[in-house]
Amino acid sequence: MRDEQWVGQTAADVRVGDGLDGLYLTERDSRDALGLLATVKAALGGGNSVRRSANGVFVPHQLAGQLERTDDLILRWTPEARRFVENRRRASEVFDVAVRHVQRLKAEGSGAARAEVEDSAGLAVLDAHQVLNVAAMTIKEGFGLCVFDEQGAGKTVTLIYAFDLLAARNEADRVLIIAPKSMVPEWPKDFGRFRPDLYRTAVVSGSAREKRRVLQDDPEVLVTNFETAVSMEGELSALLRSRPGRTVLAVDESFFIKSMDARRTRAIRRLREWCGRAYVLCGTPAPNAPQDLVQQFSLVDFGLAFEGVEVPTDRAEAAPVVQSVIDKRGLYTRHLKAEVLPDLPAKSFQRIFVPLARQQRRLYEHTLNELVSDIEQTDEKEFGRRYANFLARRSALLQLCSNPSAIDPSYSETPAKLEALDAVVSRLMSANEKVLVWSFYTQSITAIVERYKAHGAMRYDGQVTDIDTRRETVRRFQEDNESMILVANPAAAGAGLTLHRARFAVYESLSNQAAHYLQSLDRIHRRGQQRDVEYLILLCDKTLEIQEYERLVTKELAAQSLLGDVVTPPPTRDTFLEEARAAADLLMKD
Repeated sequence: MRDEQWVGQTAADVRVGDGLDGLYLTERDSRDALGLLATVKAALGGGNSVRRSANGVFVPHQLAGQLERTDDLILRWTPEARRFVENRRRASEVFDVAVRHVQRLKAEGSGAARAEVEDSAGLAVLDAHQVLNVAAMTIKEGFGLCVFDEQGAGKTVTLIYAFDLLAARNEADRVLIIAPKSMVPEWPKDFGRFRPDLYRTAVVSGSAREKRRVLQDDPEVLVTNFETAVSMEGELSALLRSRPGRTVLAVDESFFIKSMDARRTRAIRRLREWCGRAYVLCGTPAPNAPQDLVQQFSLVDFGLAFEGVEVPTDRAEAAPVVQSVIDKRGLYTRHLKAEVLPDLPAKSFQRIFVPLARQQRRLYEHTLNELVSDIEQTDEKEFGRRYANFLARRSALLQLCSNPSAIDPSYSETPAKLEALDAVVSRLMSANEKVLVWSFYTQSITAIVERYKAHGAMRYDGQVTDIDTRRETVRRFQEDNESMILVANPAAAGAGLTLHRARFAVYESLSNQAAHYLQSLDRIHRRGQQRDVEYLILLCDKTLEIQEYERLVTKELAAQSLLGDVVTPPPTRDTFLEEARAAADLLMKD
């Protein structure tokens, strides 16, 4: 029998949707099933935005707060649903003030910022732009910030001193840092360097039992990777909920959470609900498309910057929309190395076009001609159905440019790029120069390491899974005089590592992800580099590789434009030669 207090009212349970885009109401009495939607619509309005679904009656987050004020519904809230509403109400109340405050700090510069963080222990350590970042990260009305400083500009130390200041002000008890696997061991080391013996620091790693033991110890600084944030979401959430709002969340290399369709993005967004402040750190936040920025801002501000904004799916159309939002409503800072590290040496690029070897060319031509023929015989519908197959075959063409033996085990000649690499390595070894070689393919990395083992060649890729081994590889490359060559996959080593003992980087093959390429550029061109840096891009002539590299460069320029970067393009051999020839042509006209 229905409780008397429910007479004339509808009872429902309230929970958060998996996509954190709103709440779902489900009736507590089956007799209310047909009337719940009508009751909610009558109480909230909202037109078609309030709708019935398989998960219950959906209420968008813009209307969620009104549920608490209606007398027509008896609601039983989950803790997550209540927190969801409270977070957005609190953030909405101060959002405009926070945006104006951050914009003022950026306009007035480090002097004004320094005045706001006079109680920071980092003033004697931080550069001017880092002081500004810390001030923006710790404003009184703040709840987070996107720190999009270029790679190598010092985002790590910024986060350390921002948390330190919040802890000193009794606004935070702990920080949870989620980072790529390659970066996880660096965070405890940096905390020990800048704030030694002040905070208990632990890495959430090992078996599930070992990870739970770390969480039970409840250290002030917790560091883990994206995979653990998903697999241990329940345990991490329980820890954060034990002291709601007292944890700072930091997501390192936040381009990894650019899609709400990804499990890691949804898991981290749910963890964020229990954190008082959230920071995303990334030097290349939009490596592929303007839309990449949306979820990074939404993690920080609960979706307020992009609330009500329709972002087009087309990249070109999306760019001005996204740029307008972040310029007017974005909680972010952005500093370029050229601005904040003016003494950092120059960098230059040289494309080296390599003719395919004879057998390699035959394989490439045969594979390409078969692909063209098959595509020509399809209509648009069949092309869509077979697109994954065509894409894999296109990728095989790029791998043929690197090392055909991975595609054709009978391949016996030396690939063209290995021959070209011999000349580069010989020249650099004779000059006693270390060299960083980037390659995207496992078999190519194996071949290169084997070929140059006399020079102490080492590898850093998915085949090297042990964290301590990876750290030792980096240490040897940076410190000893025997390990002259490091061969790395940018997917594994592209983010966060410092490899500036070398000033030469050779790209034997390219990742299909712009983020990997853009991140890899900064491994040798960062704070501490004392010499000019050179990038040598090996491209098989008259192949798809040239188009692929142009695509990466185009994406880099688009990302810079989106964030308002004013960048002087680095010199390349081609542009330099073009200018010299133009000057020579002027003389010929006299």
